[in-house]
Amino acid sequence: MSGGYFTTDRARKYGWGVPRLALLTLFAFEVVPRYFLDASGSELNALAAAEAHPGDGTATYPLRLGAYLRSLRWVGHAYMGSIGAGVNVQVLGFAGNLAMLLVAAAFCVADAAKDYSIIVYLAKTFSGDFLAGKLDTAEWKLVLFWTFGVLGPGLWVLAGLGPGATGGVDFRATSGSFAHSAGVAFDWETAAGAFRPYARALPVLFLIQTVCEFGDAHLEHHRVVGTFFRHRYGFECFTLAAMTLPKLASPLGGIRPRELRVAQHDLVICLFYRISNLCIIFAKNGWVAEMGAHLERVARKALFRIFAAASRQRLANVTDVDVATAVLKQSSVKGDGLERHVATPAWRPLLSLESVDGDLYESMVRAFHELVAKLPEPKEVANIAEARAREMLETVSRRARAGTDEKNARREATTEAIVTLSSSNASKKHDENASERRSERVDLLRGARVVDAHAVARFSLAVFVEYVFGRAWESKFEVLVDASWAWRREIAVRGRADASVKREAVRLVVGDLLRNDERLWAMHGEAWWEPRNYSLIMQPFLISPAINVGDVAVALKRRPGARLEDAMRDAHPFPIFERFVDEDVYVDRRATRRGATSGRAKRDAGKRRLAVKKNTQVIMFTSDFRGSNVPWPVFGAGPRMCAGTSAALGVLRAVASALSAAGDAFAPEVGHKYSGRHNDGVSSLREAWYFARTVAPIVLGFGRERQDGAELERRAREALEGKTQ
Repeated sequence: MSGGYFTTDRARKYGWGVPRLALLTLFAFEVVPRYFLDASGSELNALAAAEAHPGDGTATYPLRLGAYLRSLRWVGHAYMGSIGAGVNVQVLGFAGNLAMLLVAAAFCVADAAKDYSIIVYLAKTFSGDFLAGKLDTAEWKLVLFWTFGVLGPGLWVLAGLGPGATGGVDFRATSGSFAHSAGVAFDWETAAGAFRPYARALPVLFLIQTVCEFGDAHLEHHRVVGTFFRHRYGFECFTLAAMTLPKLASPLGGIRPRELRVAQHDLVICLFYRISNLCIIFAKNGWVAEMGAHLERVARKALFRIFAAASRQRLANVTDVDVATAVLKQSSVKGDGLERHVATPAWRPLLSLESVDGDLYESMVRAFHELVAKLPEPKEVANIAEARAREMLETVSRRARAGTDEKNARREATTEAIVTLSSSNASKKHDENASERRSERVDLLRGARVVDAHAVARFSLAVFVEYVFGRAWESKFEVLVDASWAWRREIAVRGRADASVKREAVRLVVGDLLRNDERLWAMHGEAWWEPRNYSLIMQPFLISPAINVGDVAVALKRRPGARLEDAMRDAHPFPIFERFVDEDVYVDRRATRRGATSGRAKRDAGKRRLAVKKNTQVIMFTSDFRGSNVPWPVFGAGPRMCAGTSAALGVLRAVASALSAAGDAFAPEVGHKYSGRHNDGVSSLREAWYFARTVAPIVLGFGRERQDGAELERRAREALEGKTQ
């Protein structure tokens, strides 16, 4: 956990402190009024009658939890406790803190209409904090002034002008006396009588506050009492003693109703202060996001269960690595899962080789291999990626040394140097004269000083544009970066993509990159405008790598020193794999699994067991494989494993080695949205609503599409023409 305020010790302090204080608060409301209170029934009835509405049933138990909850005073107390943590860590800055404190001041005024427990609480808290040296910010000094310079004197004056009751101030009656009886005299005895019930509690609670805050500020690292004060055991022990010892010491006769009321409210405010601190620590250290990601995974699994029931098919959620690998190796059919109905429409106007099935898949995969045969050796991807990564690192280093301002950096981004393309075997296959061709290399950082998410996407695209077409990155190719984010958003079910950006990207690839590459254009000619053809370039080589490389880059940044494959297993770009198996799936038993050493287990070793029955739709969440002792294939397995594994590794290894060496300048998480496991559970309300209205109809059996190849091609063609989304 990070240092400073958000330490592991502080998380432990509030993590254990919340349940302890909750129990003490419950004790104060339910046990102390029964066994430690010094009050007659008539006194309690009078106390309740002064606060409760007639007939609400709280007159007998005015100090019990039920009456307190019905009074709604806890709302103001919870708010006052909660904002304390936010003010301490400057969540909203100084102006935001003042706004929160003004609302708290309004709650204080409203609460004082019941009784004076709130001013007693404020007086003991901030005088004790002041003496202990804990009021070290302007905001808390303003609260100190509000307590002793405004609210306290104001209540004293209003009490002296009131009818002499020892309850709260009737602000309407008092204000009326100012309006109609300007000559009303202040009565010192009346004011003193209003505050007399708190005369014994205030010095005791003040002493507790001072001792506890002094111990927390100056004795937190003491060998003997450090933990006692730092983790707030002192506050709990002393408050418990203040509520119970007066009864045990018979001369004092027990704690009195209004004294107990102050202690109860003090405990509630402190409880919510601890809860707020704990929530902030969780949020600052990513625990809230992790919890959201876990809930999202649970929701996904539940959706698949409902989907299976609605579609009347057998569904298996495989969590065992060996079984998952066996399923992937055995089946080449994606089946009728969510990918078919969610991812396929999101890819339009592309036909994703990863999502289609049947005859369309078979014909597209054959065409894909024909295309790959026309391209350079996959190892050339690694050479290009390493060269581009070195250029980016040199640019970052140069800008860091020179300290160029943003204006100079952007001017530098237009053209950086005239470079000669490599005369490798790859470029020879592209063009015999490639070694003589020179091109103006555009800055892949676009003037930035760090390698952020956009730079990573641009890097991946630039590498594959050079590998496939033999062309250096140009400014007009920037639409591919924008399109990759558009596709990423819709595939991750975070919102509708800008269809015009998708179409513009297709037109660039077909109308420029392909048309100006004689070698590739000769394969299909004008037929490159067909979705089944241009998709073979755009999805496997451009869009998918731009998305996945960014996700892996973030995973590497979040796990310094991790091997590439380990980082991918811990945060895989694909949250889910789907397959339909039409034959039984068997796996080998392992005697060593789960520590089995019995004779029977050893005899079972090597035997095969039925893992998945035939005619089953299988889903596999990669998050279920995290932490597995069995290394699972990160690029899939079987007939539908990633067809571009060799090329992809070239780019990913350049990211893992070269770009990661940039230190703090390697910041792929900056600007990274929608996809990646670090974004699981991180959604705006608009994104959550889009997810619900997109997925729910499909899960319940509505809105499913025909999946025959001709229909898919027709819909993709219409999307390119702008007839559909």
